[in-house]
Amino acid sequence: MTDSSILSISGLSLMFGGLKALDNVDIDMKRGEVLCIIGPNGAGKTTLFNCITGFLRPSSGSIVYDGGIELTGKKPHQIAGYGIYRSFQNLALFNRLSVLENMLIGGLKRKDLSYGILDAMLATRRFREIEGRLRQEAMETLRFTGIEKRGRTKAGDLSYGERKLLELARGLITRPRLFLLDEPAAGLNPTEKAELVTVIRRIREQEINVVLIEHDMRFVSDIANWIVVLDYGKKLAEGPPEDVKKNKAVIEAYLGT
Repeated sequence: MTDSSILSISGLSLMFGGLKALDNVDIDMKRGEVLCIIGPNGAGKTTLFNCITGFLRPSSGSIVYDGGIELTGKKPHQIAGYGIYRSFQNLALFNRLSVLENMLIGGLKRKDLSYGILDAMLATRRFREIEGRLRQEAMETLRFTGIEKRGRTKAGDLSYGERKLLELARGLITRPRLFLLDEPAAGLNPTEKAELVTVIRRIREQEINVVLIEHDMRFVSDIANWIVVLDYGKKLAEGPPEDVKKNKAVIEAYLGT
């Protein structure tokens, strides 16, 4: 791992019984990158995310974050405490709560915006100050993602594309340094994908490191600095988008002719 790396994965393997879900995977992610993980279904992409975020413990190998923090063996809440946020394929919003209320819940994960039960019950000065800061920051983050006008709308009444943007916004309010997105463009129409590309570019401009799993090569090509291709748990290829799209092994295994 070099000083320019934010995430370094070395020799990562994971066995499920006799099946190797990940097989000696090496990835070195530079600071400021948008890194895309692609590959056919069952290639090990989500399994890799689960290892990074502590939901699965690899059989061997290491995952080093930010110059020296070993993530392997740590619990998900410990890893989240390092500024690593992860979204899931299935949206996990509170559909009966408003967009703003979803954001407030996300913001409470931050130590600088937390308060005790007694503060809330007594509406102490600390509670009022934190609540005011949290609401202001929540609205600023919704504005950043382009859905601030939907703040009072119930999350369940949003369009699918808006719900995806809310999921991004709720992650951003935690102030992540490493943002892991699992198929953020899945189910979106071309217009919604274009909006998502714009937001992810803005996220990168905020010096937030982004790793995403995707299937849409056109979408990936619009935002990725670097692509890693997995196939049956192994790293098949890596490189900038234009090189990966021309790689014969990738074409045969994934992109097709």
